[in-house]
Amino acid sequence: MSDHHPRKRDPLTELTEREKAAYLRRSSMRFLECAIHLCATHMPIDEVAQVLEAEAEQLRRYS
Repeated sequence: MSDHHPRKRDPLTELTEREKAAYLRRSSMRFLECAIHLCATHMPIDEVAQVLEAEAEQLRRYS
């Protein structure tokens, strides 16, 4: 019979994983903002809003 103890996570590993996730979230948000601004530069705002609303609906439907 073997003892299965949950492994204690290294605090440094936990910190790096948390910071990595936060960095990826911030980077993703900045990318999205840039993409929206680029669209708004070359498309009518109403069309940009329609595209974003359609994307949001798909996310809600398939998530």
